[in-house]
Amino acid sequence: IMAGRTNAQIAEALATLAGIVARDH
Repeated sequence: IMAGRTNAQIAEALATLAGIVARDH
């Protein structure tokens, strides 16, 4: 459960960073 939760948080963080980078550039 912990690993799945971590993976979900990582995926969400990556999506957020990708969105920020897309907007900046």
